Amino acid sequence: AFVARRHRGPSQRARASRGPSSSTMFAVLALCVSLSHLANGHGVLTWPPNRQNGSMANAGACAWDDCVWYSDFVTIPGEATVNDEEFRTFNVKVSTGPGDWSRKNPWRAPGTAKVFGSGCGVYGGREDFVLGSSGRLQGFFPPGVNGLELPAKSPTVWPKGSTQEVAWAITANHGGGYSYRLCPKGENITEECFQKTVLRFVGDKQWLIYGNVTQMGDSIGYELPQLELPLKVIRNGTFPAGSEWARNPIPSCLMFDQAQCEGLPRDQYISCAQAASGYDVVVCPPNWVQFPEPFPGLSGHVPYWRSHLGPDVPQWINLMGGEQGNPPMSRGFPISIMDLVKVPEDLPEGEYLLSWRWDCEQSSQVWQSCADILIVRNNETNLVDDVVFP
Repeated sequence: AFVARRHRGPSQRARASRGPSSSTMFAVLALCVSLSHLANGHGVLTWPPNRQNGSMANAGACAWDDCVWYSDFVTIPGEATVNDEEFRTFNVKVSTGPGDWSRKNPWRAPGTAKVFGSGCGVYGGREDFVLGSSGRLQGFFPPGVNGLELPAKSPTVWPKGSTQEVAWAITANHGGGYSYRLCPKGENITEECFQKTVLRFVGDKQWLIYGNVTQMGDSIGYELPQLELPLKVIRNGTFPAGSEWARNPIPSCLMFDQAQCEGLPRDQYISCAQAASGYDVVVCPPNWVQFPEPFPGLSGHVPYWRSHLGPDVPQWINLMGGEQGNPPMSRGFPISIMDLVKVPEDLPEGEYLLSWRWDCEQSSQVWQSCADILIVRNNETNLVDDVVFP
């Protein structure tokens, strides 16, 4: 069996998905946040390779609409169970009364908000498409398409009992937290099926891995540091009972109390809420963050970054306005949040779908992506190198 001691960053297979870089330029890039138009929160699974085509190279750029598979306007059916400031991500010091404006949003009782589709998200956020639900779509699919219907990919091999890498990226930061689940392909694939096998996290650390960032025309993301930070896992008040969920480690800005937006018409409310979380600011002002930054300057709502994506690549910035420049700009965070998860020893061998689920706290949204997985017997001939040990 694997015994994890110290994670050394992404495996060779994960690294290969990001492509080479030409040189080492800087140790750290600052994240700059800016905005010109309204948008909702977006995120995507970036590892393993998935049906939505999210990748560690593109990170949160939302290329080819990989980040618009979700459920919009969904709330928890009961009372909030996540009230401890340690696990909150918005309005963290208020957990009761009229000022607790996030109390019905999905992260306040992880896993309980009902979702559309089969656990892989739906294109545009609603089965019955609502104008303005996802900001804008580039039209690669009809609104409401079930993510389960996307073409299957070559499966990633996971031996039973092994420790594996998983990662996701943020385009627009709405806090909350996430989990990873498995469902056998031989069963009826539904959210309920995924809830039967929620994976457990390994260790108490996670990592921020840069995508294909460019500077002065050179790709430098591969050379940038892998940032290690504490992993915050919550088990109490989650659904299914005792399932593990990880808090989003990157805070959004706190420009003013979003409670001031309550009672506005929907479009005005969304615009007000985005302003409250830091739209149209370069960086979060010092100490104007929802919770402490894991690293100085690592916070924000929708960053800009120089990416490797060409000007003709359909990505989120094309829809949200702004000059792409040369090299082109991308919107969204240029990093993936990587964790380690444990593959259960007692899983039957065979084909599975992995579902990543992100329950937001600022907004009434749940984001989802799915990846094809092959569970195999754990022996010396099929152990994969997804986790690198010293």
